[in-house]
Amino acid sequence: MKAAYLLIALVLAGCEGSPEPAVEAAPVAAAVFPGGLVEAAWPVRMAVDAARAPYEGHPGWGQLFMRQHPEALASFLAEPQLKAGAARIHADHAALYRQAALLAAQATRHVYGGDRLPEDPAPVDYLLGEAMAVLGDCAGTSATLAKATGLSGDLSPRLTAWTTWAASPACPGDLGLVHAAPFPGLNAPSDAMGVAAPPPAPHYQFPLEAGGVNLEAIELSTLVALSDWHLDQARTLVGPEKVDQVELHLAPWRLPGEKAPTFASPPVRDDDWLFGSFVMSPEDALFLVDARATGVAAIEVWKEKSLYAAALAPAVEAGKLSPERVLDQAADLGASLKAAMVKSAGEERDFFRPFTEFAVQGLLRAGSIVADGSGEYRDAGILRINAFERANGPTIDPVFSISLAAWDAGNRSPLRAQEIIHSHLPRFPALSVARYPLDALHLRLGRTAGPAIPVQ
Repeated sequence: MKAAYLLIALVLAGCEGSPEPAVEAAPVAAAVFPGGLVEAAWPVRMAVDAARAPYEGHPGWGQLFMRQHPEALASFLAEPQLKAGAARIHADHAALYRQAALLAAQATRHVYGGDRLPEDPAPVDYLLGEAMAVLGDCAGTSATLAKATGLSGDLSPRLTAWTTWAASPACPGDLGLVHAAPFPGLNAPSDAMGVAAPPPAPHYQFPLEAGGVNLEAIELSTLVALSDWHLDQARTLVGPEKVDQVELHLAPWRLPGEKAPTFASPPVRDDDWLFGSFVMSPEDALFLVDARATGVAAIEVWKEKSLYAAALAPAVEAGKLSPERVLDQAADLGASLKAAMVKSAGEERDFFRPFTEFAVQGLLRAGSIVADGSGEYRDAGILRINAFERANGPTIDPVFSISLAAWDAGNRSPLRAQEIIHSHLPRFPALSVARYPLDALHLRLGRTAGPAIPVQ
């Protein structure tokens, strides 16, 4: 029965009623992909029954494939020998809550920055200061916290911790030193999963000058602390010998200012971290680490080693990525993978479609990272939105969805972000911490927008 779980999930994912993906074209542009990169991709290797068998033998892998994170974690924890699966789910949670912290910080930056109202009490500078810290702005954090007055109780040691941190060498990369400071209410999750019972989020009330009411706010550090708790769980589960897999998995989702991971030697292929993922190989993941820092220049460095870099190379025009060409390349990549899977398996199978969609989605996401690294904000946004709108079934990734919500919040556009948060709250209740400042942004924009200007 267990062996049937994943196979059924794959078939259902492949047959799910959704728009046809942009991978139906038949031509295979093999010359674009040198050195057997297509054949080395995990969907092609796992088109063979024997290679896929270990992942069809446990429901946890099927639940992971379908992005049912709490259920998958429970399944993996029920069998302690499946440490890699549990570690990967914890790493996904670490990524998710880092992006949620980024979302909350972006919303707070607008609410108490550019959209600040005269009646906002002075203590909100504490909230704005910690938002700037999450965004990696050390100087802005120091200057803003210096204006935070009227703080008392739990907030006094927190203000001291943030102020000290912002002036230290730990800024901007190590927020862990801040949430480790005395912080009543910020405790480790009370259960092994860290999902059903997230740590309580401290709420603050700042008195407004008029009306005898309080402005309520929430502590952003809760999300960073929860992310780091899951990260520690993942590292502990895999041990020192495989901790590089955890760091590589989290790398695209690090907060601004966090250092990119470095490796004594390149991480080797570990299918426990590739199966059902949005990278085809460890080289793709390493390419994304480089692309986040150097943008389009990373393509030339990695195009002989990374399938994604090779696929993006023809989309470079005049020194930058063309979003339209990236969409074309995603279709070609999908067609190439599908043809290789048919050749590998000897016949076409229903699950080839969802397998292919991971690569199509992954390439669009890789393109957005390259564009971001090159400072092409608009082009990165085009690719990010395309990836989100084309996702269906197992490619609806909570981590990527929350990252898009953070991008929306940064653009002062809360509506889609609110919808995304609401859709993922049942499985990730701690996202309610990010919902608080996002809702505040929506209310603030509704108050300040003109009568003919809808809130986006």
